[in-house]
Amino acid sequence: MTKTLSGRALALKALVAIEEQGAYANRILNSLFALNDPAAQERALATEIVYGTLRHLSLIDHLLSQLLTKKLAALPIEVRNLLRQALYELLTATGPDYAVVNEAVNLVRQSKFNGLSGLVNAVLRNYVRKKAELSLPGFTEDPLAHLTICHSHPQWLVERWLRRWGKEETHRLVSVNNLPAPFTIRTNTLKISRTELLKQLAGLALDAAPSPLLPEAVRLSTGYALTSTPLWAAGHFYIQDEGSMLIAHLLAPQPGETIADLCAAPGGKTTHLAQLMNNTGLIYALDQYPHKTRLIHENASRLGITIVEPLTLDARSWQPGVPLDAVLLDAPCTGTGVLRRRPDIRWRRQPEDLKDLTALQGELLAHAAELIKPGGRIVYSTCSLEQEENEEQIKNFLRSHPEFQVSLPGNFARNLHHQLLPEGIILLPETDGPDGFFMTRLIKNA
Repeated sequence: MTKTLSGRALALKALVAIEEQGAYANRILNSLFALNDPAAQERALATEIVYGTLRHLSLIDHLLSQLLTKKLAALPIEVRNLLRQALYELLTATGPDYAVVNEAVNLVRQSKFNGLSGLVNAVLRNYVRKKAELSLPGFTEDPLAHLTICHSHPQWLVERWLRRWGKEETHRLVSVNNLPAPFTIRTNTLKISRTELLKQLAGLALDAAPSPLLPEAVRLSTGYALTSTPLWAAGHFYIQDEGSMLIAHLLAPQPGETIADLCAAPGGKTTHLAQLMNNTGLIYALDQYPHKTRLIHENASRLGITIVEPLTLDARSWQPGVPLDAVLLDAPCTGTGVLRRRPDIRWRRQPEDLKDLTALQGELLAHAAELIKPGGRIVYSTCSLEQEENEEQIKNFLRSHPEFQVSLPGNFARNLHHQLLPEGIILLPETDGPDGFFMTRLIKNA
């Protein structure tokens, strides 16, 4: 009988795959869980270790560099990541340090790197003894090094944010990004009211409260095992950030309209549009990959939505046949507004990614302009905080499409930490609030 892997062993496998193969954290964890079927407690432990280690990677590596006599990169990748995850546990441990050290040593002894168990033991015990003596750059003396190392963000991104937001706001941003993301769900009001959903969540002993921002949003203290509840199977809710929900409200879809969601997978915003339309009208939901359009179909089906037509194709070459009332373009982007939710992005993205992404965004936006009728509207959004993907993208679009103008409802983001620009709204991540987004609404002159 195959031995079930512990949460720490699963975390190690995931961290190695992320570094070695460029795997995405959520996907590799889901794959490992499907393969090994660990207990719920071990799943939770593995997830916490992986996401926590990635959130604090620069800090961890900086500390390890002071504890090792050789370069961290010279160690085998498995040992390197074992030290990283063990040090993360020591940084955040609520239990005894020796238990974390012993677990790490046992893990390396069970591997082909058994001969390095002494090194692992020595490094981790050395940290426990000397942690107060280890050096870290101060914020006042060296803001760039402090934000890069102590808050574990890539230097190129910190430099950009310092130029744009200044020291204090950048410090707030990187601090928020290292906290666990809040958990919110969208009530499927086609099937149930928010009041009734809250009652049913309480009946399952889930700590839930109504969001003050949106009438369909519910905030939960945890999303643990939520998709295994009967409420999920019945299609009573969809897991979605509040900032993401705001995008559908900005488009303001009306029952009976014909709308396209050009980058729709997995279908969160698509199904929200359908919900706001009272499941009346037509929504074309596009993605160029079949497995992603299957997700759109599955989510719409679970939620009882019948007006969504998933299409597998490149949105840049699609023609609907008739002019549309509205288009949603939630464009592919760097994702710098959701780093707390997807911490591996910060190590995956590079400055040169902006060039390719902004070109794609511009092509999609220009094509969207061809699809809508006079008086129609486009909502353009990203989960990025970068100017090139947001306000500069809109400036360029308006220069080449004078028949459009920005039209934002008054006080749209009044209760949120945001910046209002002539080109749109930037939501900045908040501790207990939405992720970072840019969004704008463009109206075509009649």
